[in-house]
Amino acid sequence: MKQFDCIIAGAGSAGLTLAYLLLVNENSKKSIVIIDRDQKTTNDRTWCFWEKGDNLFQHLVFKQWSLASFKSDFFQKDYNLAPYQYKMIRGIDFYEFMKSELKKHPNLTWVNATIQSISDDGTVQTADDQYVGQLVFDSTKGLNDFSIPKKHVQFLQHFKGYFIETKTAYFDPEKFTYMDFRINQKGDCRFGYVLPLSATKALVEYTIFSETLLTEEEYHDGVKNYLSEFLNIEEYSITEEEFGVIPMTDFPFPLQHGKVVNIGISGGFAKASTGFTFLRSQQILTKIASNLEKNLAPTDNLPHQSWRFKKYDSTLLKVLQGGKPMGKEVFASLFEQNGALAVFKFLDEETSLMEEMKIMSTTPILTFGKAFLKSI
Repeated sequence: MKQFDCIIAGAGSAGLTLAYLLLVNENSKKSIVIIDRDQKTTNDRTWCFWEKGDNLFQHLVFKQWSLASFKSDFFQKDYNLAPYQYKMIRGIDFYEFMKSELKKHPNLTWVNATIQSISDDGTVQTADDQYVGQLVFDSTKGLNDFSIPKKHVQFLQHFKGYFIETKTAYFDPEKFTYMDFRINQKGDCRFGYVLPLSATKALVEYTIFSETLLTEEEYHDGVKNYLSEFLNIEEYSITEEEFGVIPMTDFPFPLQHGKVVNIGISGGFAKASTGFTFLRSQQILTKIASNLEKNLAPTDNLPHQSWRFKKYDSTLLKVLQGGKPMGKEVFASLFEQNGALAVFKFLDEETSLMEEMKIMSTTPILTFGKAFLKSI
């Protein structure tokens, strides 16, 4: 048995960010152990987000864009996002930076092991050892680890992406495609997503909002069809691939049980209506780290969503679940009648009640009104 002040279960973005905040920003003397089965040596994912200023890991931003394109069958437009920038951080750059910084601190231990169980009393069991913490920060849970009542929407945002390279210049490196709804919806909410890295390189993704996952073949067919039918790209090489699943649910994830604090997606840090997690996690984890250094409860006064934004998210999920109107119609209406800046401000939860009413008025009122009443 090995004892620590803090155990961080899972070396994903949330776990590593918390360790960084405690050790580098707060210069904590707490003994900390990170436990993860993976050694984090591959570029297994990318994190993308929009923001006005700089974030904690601005120096790791691989590419950023100020122009965005929205496309559907009946509405297409390019937007200048200023004062926002849309940014990408690669997983491998994040991992390498974290390992380099964290190893400078002798009070940190990194254990490569598979976690078998986590108990409310702060005990973490691996195949070879047992670790006991005053607090355990757990980012390893998924939707199936929670007992979610049927009244809550359990949507998934799942996607398959290809990093491709073309022989000739094709992409505009300064403009990305945020949503392209021209593809076959197949009864769901599906769109293409393109992040150009240069004139000949890009990340192209096929994204679905639905309650169930697809087969591996369906994901590959989705990306390939989007490339050939809508981007008119036939000749390309695939340099990397990525796949991800993010919960989109109005279930209130429990933050703490006993000595265990759920963080990241496990703690409900993902915004229910978009799945965006990376930047929101930074804000919440910064507060958690500050609380720990002040000897406060880790979950004290966290900057989580306000009640009304939780209900807005729940409303959108219920509308998407109903399928009428279709997701592509809802998003096209939002962007066409409000513009990207207003939509981004709303999704960042920075709008006033008056601005929110204006945005909601551009959606199918009857359908959204019923869904909103149901959400409350």
